[in-house]
Amino acid sequence: MAAESRRPGKTGSAGAPSRLRVLTGDAPTPAPSFRLLTQVSAALSTSLDLDATLREVLEKLNTLVAFDAASLFLRDASGKELQVKAALGVPVALAEVKRFKVGEGVVGWVVQHGSTALIANSSKDARYKETVAGRRPQTVLAAPLRARHQVFGALVLVRAAQEPFTGDHQRLVEAIAGQAAVAIDHARLFETERASRRRAEALLLMAQSCSEAVSTPELLERAVKQVAFAMGATAAVIVQPDSRGRVVESVCEWAPARTLDWEAWRGQPVDAHPLGRALRDATAPFLIQPGTSSLVPESVFSQIECAVVAAVPIRWQGEAVAALLVGFRGPLVPDEAAVELLDELGSQIALGLERLRLQGQVQEQRNEIAVVAERNRIARDLHDGIVQYVYALGLNLEHGLDLVGQDQEGTAAALRRAIEQTNHVLSEMRTFIYQLRPIIMKEKEVGQWVLDLCRQFQLATGVTVEASVGPTGGHELSPEISIALFRIIQEALSNIY
Repeated sequence: MAAESRRPGKTGSAGAPSRLRVLTGDAPTPAPSFRLLTQVSAALSTSLDLDATLREVLEKLNTLVAFDAASLFLRDASGKELQVKAALGVPVALAEVKRFKVGEGVVGWVVQHGSTALIANSSKDARYKETVAGRRPQTVLAAPLRARHQVFGALVLVRAAQEPFTGDHQRLVEAIAGQAAVAIDHARLFETERASRRRAEALLLMAQSCSEAVSTPELLERAVKQVAFAMGATAAVIVQPDSRGRVVESVCEWAPARTLDWEAWRGQPVDAHPLGRALRDATAPFLIQPGTSSLVPESVFSQIECAVVAAVPIRWQGEAVAALLVGFRGPLVPDEAAVELLDELGSQIALGLERLRLQGQVQEQRNEIAVVAERNRIARDLHDGIVQYVYALGLNLEHGLDLVGQDQEGTAAALRRAIEQTNHVLSEMRTFIYQLRPIIMKEKEVGQWVLDLCRQFQLATGVTVEASVGPTGGHELSPEISIALFRIIQEALSNIY
Protein backbone atom coordinates (compact mmCIF):
# COMPACT_ATOMS: atom_id res chain seq x y z
CA MET A 1 0.00 0.00 0.00
CA ALA A 2 1.36 3.40 -0.94
CA ALA A 3 1.99 6.10 1.63
CA GLU A 4 -0.79 8.65 1.92
CA SER A 5 -0.95 12.40 2.56
CA ARG A 6 -3.64 15.05 2.91
CA ARG A 7 -4.94 16.86 -0.16
CA PRO A 8 -5.23 20.59 0.70
CA GLY A 9 -8.69 22.09 0.49
CA LYS A 10 -10.48 18.79 -0.03
CA THR A 11 -14.05 18.63 1.25
CA GLY A 12 -16.15 15.63 2.12
CA SER A 13 -19.44 14.60 0.62
CA ALA A 14 -21.38 16.84 2.97
CA GLY A 15 -19.31 19.90 2.10
CA ALA A 16 -17.32 19.80 5.35
CA PRO A 17 -13.50 19.68 5.37
CA SER A 18 -12.43 16.12 4.62
CA ARG A 19 -10.10 13.88 6.61
CA LEU A 20 -9.36 12.02 3.35
CA ARG A 21 -5.73 11.37 2.50
CA VAL A 22 -5.10 10.56 -1.16
CA LEU A 23 -2.42 8.47 -2.82
CA THR A 24 0.62 10.46 -3.89
CA GLY A 25 1.94 8.07 -6.48
CA ASP A 26 4.15 5.03 -6.75
CA ALA A 27 5.46 4.67 -3.22
CA PRO A 28 7.68 1.56 -3.34
CA THR A 29 6.95 0.00 0.04
CA PRO A 30 4.13 -0.35 2.60
CA ALA A 31 6.67 -0.64 5.43
CA PRO A 32 5.90 2.73 7.10
CA SER A 33 2.26 1.74 7.65
CA PHE A 34 3.10 -1.66 9.08
CA ARG A 35 5.72 -0.18 11.38
CA LEU A 36 2.96 2.10 12.64
CA LEU A 37 0.76 -0.98 13.03
CA THR A 38 3.23 -2.34 15.58
CA GLN A 39 3.09 0.95 17.46
CA VAL A 40 -0.71 0.93 17.34
CA SER A 41 -0.77 -2.60 18.72
CA ALA A 42 1.48 -1.60 21.62
CA ALA A 43 -0.62 1.49 22.37
CA LEU A 44 -3.90 -0.44 22.38
CA SER A 45 -2.58 -3.16 24.65
CA THR A 46 -1.92 -0.69 27.48
CA SER A 47 -5.51 0.56 27.98
CA LEU A 48 -8.17 -1.14 30.10
CA ASP A 49 -10.72 1.67 29.92
CA LEU A 50 -13.33 0.70 27.30
CA ASP A 51 -14.28 4.21 26.15
CA ALA A 52 -10.63 5.26 26.00
CA THR A 53 -9.76 2.11 24.05
CA LEU A 54 -12.49 2.76 21.49
CA ARG A 55 -11.30 6.33 20.92
CA GLU A 56 -7.70 5.15 20.76
CA VAL A 57 -8.55 2.63 18.04
CA LEU A 58 -10.00 5.29 15.73
CA GLU A 59 -7.31 7.88 16.45
CA LYS A 60 -4.47 5.42 15.84
CA LEU A 61 -6.23 4.11 12.76
CA ASN A 62 -6.31 7.63 11.34
CA THR A 63 -2.50 7.68 11.37
CA LEU A 64 -2.45 4.64 9.07
CA VAL A 65 -5.43 4.92 6.73
CA ALA A 66 -7.05 7.94 5.15
CA PHE A 67 -10.81 8.17 5.66
CA ASP A 68 -13.61 10.71 5.82
CA ALA A 69 -15.29 8.95 8.73
CA ALA A 70 -14.83 5.91 10.92
CA SER A 71 -17.08 4.26 13.47
CA LEU A 72 -17.01 1.33 15.86
CA PHE A 73 -20.13 -0.77 16.35
CA LEU A 74 -20.55 -3.26 19.22
CA ARG A 75 -23.33 -5.72 19.95
CA ASP A 76 -25.75 -4.69 22.68
CA ALA A 77 -26.65 -6.89 25.67
CA SER A 78 -29.25 -8.77 23.63
CA GLY A 79 -26.74 -9.55 20.89
CA LYS A 80 -29.36 -8.70 18.25
CA GLU A 81 -28.45 -5.07 17.61
CA LEU A 82 -25.26 -3.12 16.92
CA GLN A 83 -24.73 0.24 18.59
CA VAL A 84 -22.28 3.00 17.71
CA LYS A 85 -19.81 3.25 20.58
CA ALA A 86 -17.28 5.61 18.99
CA ALA A 87 -17.09 7.74 15.84
CA LEU A 88 -14.51 9.98 14.18
CA GLY A 89 -14.70 12.28 11.18
CA VAL A 90 -17.45 13.76 9.04
CA PRO A 91 -20.24 13.44 8.16
CA VAL A 92 -20.80 10.37 10.38
CA ALA A 93 -21.72 11.26 13.97
CA LEU A 94 -23.20 9.41 16.89
CA ALA A 95 -26.49 11.21 16.46
CA GLU A 96 -26.78 10.24 12.79
CA VAL A 97 -26.74 6.46 13.01
CA LYS A 98 -27.01 4.93 16.46
CA ARG A 99 -27.82 1.30 15.79
CA PHE A 100 -28.33 -1.42 13.20
CA LYS A 101 -29.83 -4.85 13.57
CA VAL A 102 -27.51 -7.78 12.94
CA GLY A 103 -27.85 -8.47 9.20
CA GLU A 104 -28.98 -4.90 8.43
CA GLY A 105 -26.78 -2.68 6.26
CA VAL A 106 -23.09 -3.21 5.65
CA VAL A 107 -22.16 -3.34 9.33
CA GLY A 108 -24.95 -5.82 10.08
CA TRP A 109 -23.84 -8.02 7.18
CA VAL A 110 -20.22 -8.00 8.36
CA VAL A 111 -21.17 -9.07 11.89
CA GLN A 112 -23.62 -11.69 10.67
CA HIS A 113 -21.15 -13.31 8.25
CA GLY A 114 -17.92 -12.57 10.13
CA SER A 115 -16.34 -11.35 6.87
CA THR A 116 -14.86 -8.06 5.68
CA ALA A 117 -16.91 -5.96 3.25
CA LEU A 118 -14.96 -3.91 0.69
CA ILE A 119 -17.36 -1.71 -1.32
CA ALA A 120 -15.92 0.45 -4.07
CA ASN A 121 -19.19 2.33 -4.75
CA SER A 122 -21.98 2.35 -2.19
CA SER A 123 -24.63 3.20 -4.80
CA LYS A 124 -24.00 -0.13 -6.53
CA ASP A 125 -24.06 -2.42 -3.49
CA ALA A 126 -27.36 -3.71 -2.09
CA ARG A 127 -25.88 -4.16 1.37
CA TYR A 128 -25.37 -0.43 1.80
CA LYS A 129 -28.17 1.29 3.73
CA GLU A 130 -28.44 5.00 2.96
CA THR A 131 -28.93 7.01 6.15
CA VAL A 132 -28.85 10.52 4.65
CA ALA A 133 -30.79 11.26 1.46
CA GLY A 134 -28.78 12.66 -1.45
CA ARG A 135 -25.40 11.62 -0.13
CA ARG A 136 -22.76 11.09 -2.81
CA PRO A 137 -21.54 7.54 -3.47
CA GLN A 138 -18.86 6.39 -1.05
CA THR A 139 -16.33 3.65 -0.72
CA VAL A 140 -16.77 1.55 2.41
CA LEU A 141 -14.41 -0.78 4.22
CA ALA A 142 -15.89 -2.72 7.15
CA ALA A 143 -14.02 -5.39 9.11
CA PRO A 144 -15.41 -7.66 11.84
CA LEU A 145 -14.21 -7.46 15.44
CA ARG A 146 -13.63 -10.99 16.63
CA ALA A 147 -12.34 -12.33 19.95
CA ARG A 148 -12.58 -15.78 21.52
CA HIS A 149 -14.15 -17.13 18.30
CA GLN A 150 -17.06 -14.69 18.49
CA VAL A 151 -17.85 -11.62 16.37
CA PHE A 152 -18.96 -8.86 18.73
CA GLY A 153 -18.75 -5.79 16.50
CA ALA A 154 -17.36 -4.11 13.40
CA LEU A 155 -14.94 -1.38 12.38
CA VAL A 156 -16.28 0.76 9.51
CA LEU A 157 -14.33 3.26 7.35
CA VAL A 158 -15.91 5.55 4.76
CA ARG A 159 -14.48 7.94 2.18
CA ALA A 160 -15.37 9.40 -1.19
CA ALA A 161 -15.93 6.85 -3.98
CA GLN A 162 -13.37 8.45 -6.31
CA GLU A 163 -10.63 7.21 -3.99
CA PRO A 164 -11.75 3.62 -3.31
CA PHE A 165 -10.18 1.43 -0.67
CA THR A 166 -7.91 -1.29 -2.04
CA GLY A 167 -6.90 -4.77 -1.05
CA ASP A 168 -3.87 -3.34 0.76
CA HIS A 169 -6.20 -1.16 2.83
CA GLN A 170 -8.32 -4.23 3.57
CA ARG A 171 -5.37 -6.27 4.83
CA LEU A 172 -4.13 -3.42 6.99
CA VAL A 173 -7.58 -2.66 8.45
CA GLU A 174 -8.18 -6.36 9.11
CA ALA A 175 -4.89 -6.47 11.02
CA ILE A 176 -5.86 -3.39 12.99
CA ALA A 177 -9.35 -4.80 13.63
CA GLY A 178 -7.77 -7.98 14.99
CA GLN A 179 -5.56 -6.02 17.36
CA ALA A 180 -8.43 -3.70 18.29
CA ALA A 181 -10.77 -6.63 18.95
CA VAL A 182 -8.36 -8.11 21.48
CA ALA A 183 -7.88 -4.74 23.18
CA ILE A 184 -11.62 -4.06 23.25
CA ASP A 185 -12.35 -7.54 24.56
CA HIS A 186 -9.82 -7.08 27.35
CA ALA A 187 -11.31 -3.70 28.21
CA ARG A 188 -14.83 -5.17 28.21
CA LEU A 189 -13.72 -8.01 30.49
CA PHE A 190 -12.12 -5.47 32.81
CA GLU A 191 -15.30 -3.35 32.77
CA THR A 192 -17.38 -6.45 33.50
CA GLU A 193 -15.11 -7.43 36.38
CA ARG A 194 -15.15 -3.91 37.76
CA ALA A 195 -18.94 -3.71 37.43
CA SER A 196 -19.29 -7.07 39.19
CA ARG A 197 -17.06 -5.87 42.01
CA ARG A 198 -19.03 -2.64 42.36
CA ARG A 199 -22.27 -4.61 42.30
CA ALA A 200 -21.04 -6.94 45.04
CA GLU A 201 -19.80 -4.00 47.12
CA ALA A 202 -23.12 -2.16 46.72
CA LEU A 203 -25.10 -5.22 47.80
CA LEU A 204 -22.76 -5.86 50.74
CA LEU A 205 -22.97 -2.26 51.97
CA MET A 206 -26.75 -2.31 51.62
CA ALA A 207 -26.97 -5.59 53.56
CA GLN A 208 -24.78 -4.15 56.32
CA SER A 209 -26.82 -0.94 56.50
CA CYS A 210 -30.11 -2.82 56.69
CA SER A 211 -28.82 -5.30 59.28
CA GLU A 212 -27.41 -2.58 61.56
CA ALA A 213 -30.58 -0.45 61.61
CA VAL A 214 -32.64 -0.76 64.80
CA SER A 215 -35.75 1.05 63.55
CA THR A 216 -37.63 1.49 60.28
CA PRO A 217 -36.82 5.23 59.89
CA GLU A 218 -33.13 4.48 60.44
CA LEU A 219 -33.21 1.62 57.92
CA LEU A 220 -34.87 3.78 55.26
CA GLU A 221 -32.43 6.63 55.90
CA ARG A 222 -29.43 4.34 55.57
CA ALA A 223 -30.86 2.57 52.53
CA VAL A 224 -31.65 5.70 50.54
CA LYS A 225 -28.12 7.04 51.11
CA GLN A 226 -26.60 3.75 49.94
CA VAL A 227 -28.76 3.69 46.80
CA ALA A 228 -27.89 7.27 45.87
CA PHE A 229 -24.17 6.63 46.41
CA ALA A 230 -24.00 3.23 44.68
CA MET A 231 -25.94 4.35 41.60
CA GLY A 232 -24.47 7.85 41.29
CA ALA A 233 -28.02 9.22 41.33
CA THR A 234 -29.12 12.83 41.50
CA ALA A 235 -31.93 11.88 43.88
CA ALA A 236 -33.29 8.82 45.63
CA VAL A 237 -36.57 8.42 47.51
CA ILE A 238 -38.09 5.56 49.50
CA VAL A 239 -41.78 5.59 50.45
CA GLN A 240 -43.43 3.01 52.68
CA PRO A 241 -47.18 2.37 53.04
CA ASP A 242 -48.83 1.09 56.21
CA SER A 243 -51.27 -1.80 56.42
CA ARG A 244 -54.10 0.50 55.33
CA GLY A 245 -52.28 1.59 52.19
CA ARG A 246 -51.29 5.01 53.49
CA VAL A 247 -47.76 6.35 53.18
CA VAL A 248 -46.22 6.45 56.64
CA GLU A 249 -42.55 7.02 55.79
CA SER A 250 -40.96 9.17 53.10
CA VAL A 251 -37.17 9.46 53.04
CA CYS A 252 -35.32 11.52 50.42
CA GLU A 253 -31.62 11.85 49.62
CA TRP A 254 -29.77 14.43 47.48
CA ALA A 255 -32.85 16.51 46.79
CA PRO A 256 -34.95 18.54 49.26
CA ALA A 257 -38.19 16.79 50.08
CA ARG A 258 -40.10 20.07 49.99
CA THR A 259 -38.99 20.57 46.38
CA LEU A 260 -40.12 17.12 45.32
CA ASP A 261 -43.19 17.37 47.56
CA TRP A 262 -42.70 13.82 48.81
CA GLU A 263 -43.71 14.99 52.30
CA ALA A 264 -47.20 15.57 50.90
CA TRP A 265 -47.48 11.80 50.50
CA ARG A 266 -47.43 11.26 54.27
CA GLY A 267 -50.86 10.16 55.44
CA GLN A 268 -52.18 10.05 51.87
CA PRO A 269 -53.57 6.82 50.38
CA VAL A 270 -51.25 5.19 47.86
CA ASP A 271 -54.15 5.03 45.40
CA ALA A 272 -54.43 8.83 45.47
CA HIS A 273 -51.34 9.15 43.26
CA PRO A 274 -50.89 7.68 39.74
CA LEU A 275 -47.30 6.75 40.58
CA GLY A 276 -48.45 5.09 43.80
CA ARG A 277 -50.96 2.97 41.91
CA ALA A 278 -48.36 2.03 39.30
CA LEU A 279 -45.85 0.98 41.97
CA ARG A 280 -48.51 -0.96 43.88
CA ASP A 281 -49.38 -3.01 40.80
CA ALA A 282 -45.86 -3.36 39.35
CA THR A 283 -43.85 -6.53 39.84
CA ALA A 284 -40.62 -5.30 38.20
CA PRO A 285 -38.73 -1.98 37.95
CA PHE A 286 -39.67 0.46 35.19
CA LEU A 287 -38.22 3.69 33.78
CA ILE A 288 -40.01 7.04 33.55
CA GLN A 289 -38.80 9.73 31.13
CA PRO A 290 -40.07 13.29 30.56
CA GLY A 291 -42.92 13.52 28.10
CA THR A 292 -43.54 9.77 28.04
CA SER A 293 -45.59 9.38 31.21
CA SER A 294 -47.78 11.39 33.56
CA LEU A 295 -46.60 9.42 36.59
CA VAL A 296 -43.95 12.03 37.46
CA PRO A 297 -44.52 15.75 36.69
CA GLU A 298 -42.02 17.11 34.19
CA SER A 299 -41.08 19.86 36.65
CA VAL A 300 -39.60 17.21 38.94
CA PHE A 301 -37.09 16.17 36.27
CA SER A 302 -35.68 19.70 36.07
CA GLN A 303 -35.79 20.23 39.84
CA ILE A 304 -33.63 17.20 40.57
CA GLU A 305 -31.62 17.55 37.33
CA CYS A 306 -32.37 14.09 36.02
CA ALA A 307 -33.32 12.73 32.60
CA VAL A 308 -34.94 9.51 33.79
CA VAL A 309 -36.47 8.14 36.99
CA ALA A 310 -36.21 4.44 37.81
CA ALA A 311 -39.21 3.21 39.81
CA VAL A 312 -38.59 0.04 41.82
CA PRO A 313 -41.43 -1.74 43.66
CA ILE A 314 -40.14 -3.30 46.87
CA ARG A 315 -42.02 -6.51 47.65
CA TRP A 316 -41.81 -9.23 50.27
CA GLN A 317 -43.49 -12.53 49.44
CA GLY A 318 -45.54 -10.80 46.75
CA GLU A 319 -46.79 -7.99 48.98
CA ALA A 320 -45.78 -4.38 48.32
CA VAL A 321 -43.91 -3.11 51.39
CA ALA A 322 -42.22 0.02 49.97
CA ALA A 323 -41.12 1.72 46.75
CA LEU A 324 -37.80 3.13 45.58
CA LEU A 325 -37.48 6.05 43.14
CA VAL A 326 -34.06 6.96 41.71
CA GLY A 327 -33.23 9.88 39.42
CA PHE A 328 -30.40 9.70 36.85
CA ARG A 329 -28.74 12.39 34.75
CA GLY A 330 -28.73 12.12 30.96
CA PRO A 331 -28.05 11.45 28.24
CA LEU A 332 -27.81 7.71 28.84
CA VAL A 333 -30.61 5.90 30.63
CA PRO A 334 -29.80 3.13 33.14
CA ASP A 335 -28.92 -0.07 31.34
CA GLU A 336 -30.29 -3.50 32.11
CA ALA A 337 -27.52 -4.24 34.61
CA ALA A 338 -28.24 -1.02 36.54
CA VAL A 339 -31.96 -1.81 36.70
CA GLU A 340 -31.19 -5.34 37.91
CA LEU A 341 -28.93 -3.93 40.62
CA LEU A 342 -31.69 -1.56 41.75
CA ASP A 343 -34.07 -4.50 41.93
CA GLU A 344 -31.60 -6.44 44.08
CA LEU A 345 -31.05 -3.42 46.33
CA GLY A 346 -34.82 -3.24 46.72
CA SER A 347 -34.83 -6.90 47.76
CA GLN A 348 -32.23 -6.11 50.43
CA ILE A 349 -34.43 -3.30 51.73
CA ALA A 350 -37.45 -5.63 51.80
CA LEU A 351 -35.42 -8.18 53.77
CA GLY A 352 -34.36 -5.50 56.24
CA LEU A 353 -37.94 -4.30 56.72
CA GLU A 354 -39.09 -7.88 57.31
CA ARG A 355 -36.32 -8.39 59.86
CA LEU A 356 -37.44 -5.32 61.79
CA ARG A 357 -41.07 -6.44 61.62
CA LEU A 358 -40.21 -9.86 63.04
CA GLN A 359 -38.00 -8.30 65.70
CA GLY A 360 -40.90 -6.05 66.65
CA GLN A 361 -43.18 -9.05 67.01
CA VAL A 362 -40.60 -10.86 69.15
CA GLN A 363 -40.17 -7.76 71.32
CA GLU A 364 -43.93 -7.48 71.78
CA GLN A 365 -44.07 -11.11 72.89
CA ARG A 366 -41.18 -10.52 75.28
CA ASN A 367 -42.96 -7.48 76.68
CA GLU A 368 -46.13 -9.49 77.22
CA ILE A 369 -44.15 -12.22 78.99
CA ALA A 370 -42.40 -9.56 81.10
CA VAL A 371 -45.76 -8.03 82.06
CA VAL A 372 -47.10 -11.42 83.17
CA ALA A 373 -43.92 -12.10 85.14
CA GLU A 374 -44.12 -8.66 86.76
CA ARG A 375 -47.74 -9.22 87.72
CA ASN A 376 -46.83 -12.54 89.34
CA ARG A 377 -43.97 -10.88 91.23
CA ILE A 378 -46.25 -8.10 92.43
CA ALA A 379 -48.83 -10.60 93.64
CA ARG A 380 -46.15 -12.59 95.46
CA ASP A 381 -44.58 -9.53 97.07
CA LEU A 382 -47.97 -8.21 98.15
CA HIS A 383 -48.89 -11.53 99.70
CA ASP A 384 -45.56 -12.05 101.47
CA GLY A 385 -45.12 -8.48 102.67
CA ILE A 386 -47.80 -5.83 102.75
CA VAL A 387 -50.74 -8.21 103.02
CA GLN A 388 -49.20 -9.75 106.16
CA TYR A 389 -48.69 -6.33 107.75
CA VAL A 390 -52.26 -5.31 106.94
CA TYR A 391 -53.51 -8.58 108.40
CA ALA A 392 -51.54 -7.96 111.64
CA LEU A 393 -52.88 -4.41 111.71
CA GLY A 394 -56.40 -5.75 111.48
CA LEU A 395 -55.79 -8.15 114.40
CA ASN A 396 -54.46 -5.32 116.58
CA LEU A 397 -57.47 -3.16 115.80
CA GLU A 398 -59.83 -6.02 116.65
CA HIS A 399 -57.94 -6.58 119.93
CA GLY A 400 -58.18 -2.89 120.76
CA LEU A 401 -61.88 -2.95 120.01
CA ASP A 402 -62.34 -5.82 122.48
CA LEU A 403 -60.55 -3.81 125.18
CA VAL A 404 -62.63 -0.67 124.76
CA GLY A 405 -64.47 0.02 128.02
CA GLN A 406 -62.59 -2.72 129.88
CA ASP A 407 -58.89 -1.81 129.82
CA GLN A 408 -58.09 1.74 128.85
CA GLU A 409 -54.32 1.26 128.99
CA GLY A 410 -54.55 -1.95 126.98
CA THR A 411 -56.70 -0.17 124.39
CA ALA A 412 -54.17 2.67 124.12
CA ALA A 413 -51.30 0.20 123.72
CA ALA A 414 -53.19 -1.67 121.00
CA LEU A 415 -53.84 1.60 119.15
CA ARG A 416 -50.17 2.62 119.41
CA ARG A 417 -49.15 -0.72 117.92
CA ALA A 418 -51.75 -0.21 115.19
CA ILE A 419 -50.32 3.24 114.41
CA GLU A 420 -46.79 1.81 114.21
CA GLN A 421 -48.01 -0.95 111.94
CA THR A 422 -49.86 1.58 109.79
CA ASN A 423 -46.69 3.67 109.40
CA HIS A 424 -44.75 0.53 108.56
CA VAL A 425 -47.34 -0.42 105.96
CA LEU A 426 -47.10 3.08 104.45
CA SER A 427 -43.30 2.79 104.32
CA GLU A 428 -43.57 -0.61 102.67
CA MET A 429 -46.08 0.79 100.19
CA ARG A 430 -43.74 3.66 99.26
CA THR A 431 -40.86 1.24 98.74
CA PHE A 432 -43.10 -1.06 96.76
CA ILE A 433 -44.30 1.79 94.54
CA TYR A 434 -40.71 2.82 93.78
CA GLN A 435 -39.98 -0.75 92.80
CA LEU A 436 -42.83 -0.47 90.30
CA ARG A 437 -41.58 2.78 88.69
CA PRO A 438 -40.67 1.16 85.31
CA ILE A 439 -44.32 0.28 84.76
CA ILE A 440 -45.34 3.95 84.93
CA MET A 441 -42.10 5.44 83.65
CA LYS A 442 -43.87 7.34 80.86
CA GLU A 443 -44.87 10.02 83.39
CA LYS A 444 -41.27 11.32 83.56
CA GLU A 445 -37.95 10.83 81.83
CA VAL A 446 -35.75 8.03 83.14
CA GLY A 447 -33.27 10.58 84.49
CA GLN A 448 -35.90 12.11 86.77
CA TRP A 449 -36.93 8.67 88.04
CA VAL A 450 -33.29 7.87 88.86
CA LEU A 451 -32.96 11.12 90.83
CA ASP A 452 -36.17 10.36 92.75
CA LEU A 453 -34.97 6.81 93.45
CA CYS A 454 -31.65 8.07 94.85
CA ARG A 455 -33.41 10.71 96.96
CA GLN A 456 -35.82 8.14 98.40
CA PHE A 457 -32.95 5.73 99.12
CA GLN A 458 -31.03 8.45 100.96
CA LEU A 459 -34.07 9.35 103.11
CA ALA A 460 -34.74 5.71 103.96
CA THR A 461 -31.16 4.67 104.75
CA GLY A 462 -29.23 7.82 105.62
CA VAL A 463 -26.62 6.88 103.01
CA THR A 464 -25.50 9.90 100.97
CA VAL A 465 -26.07 9.43 97.24
CA GLU A 466 -24.78 11.93 94.68
CA ALA A 467 -26.70 11.72 91.40
CA SER A 468 -26.72 14.04 88.39
CA VAL A 469 -28.40 13.78 85.00
CA GLY A 470 -27.12 15.71 82.00
CA PRO A 471 -29.11 16.99 79.00
CA THR A 472 -30.40 14.38 76.57
CA GLY A 473 -29.37 16.31 73.49
CA GLY A 474 -32.64 15.40 71.80
CA HIS A 475 -31.91 11.65 71.90
CA GLU A 476 -34.48 9.58 73.80
CA LEU A 477 -33.78 6.09 75.08
CA SER A 478 -36.11 3.29 74.10
CA PRO A 479 -38.49 2.03 76.86
CA GLU A 480 -36.55 -1.23 77.08
CA ILE A 481 -33.22 0.53 77.64
CA SER A 482 -34.79 2.99 80.13
CA ILE A 483 -36.25 0.16 82.21
CA ALA A 484 -32.99 -1.79 82.12
CA LEU A 485 -31.02 1.29 83.24
CA PHE A 486 -33.46 1.97 86.09
CA ARG A 487 -33.29 -1.67 87.26
CA ILE A 488 -29.47 -1.67 87.22
CA ILE A 489 -29.30 1.46 89.42
CA GLN A 490 -32.04 0.10 91.67
CA GLU A 491 -30.15 -3.18 92.14
CA ALA A 492 -26.88 -1.33 92.79
CA LEU A 493 -28.49 0.70 95.59
CA SER A 494 -30.03 -2.44 97.08
CA ASN A 495 -26.60 -4.07 97.20
CA ILE A 496 -25.21 -1.11 99.18
CA TYR A 497 -27.72 -1.32 102.03
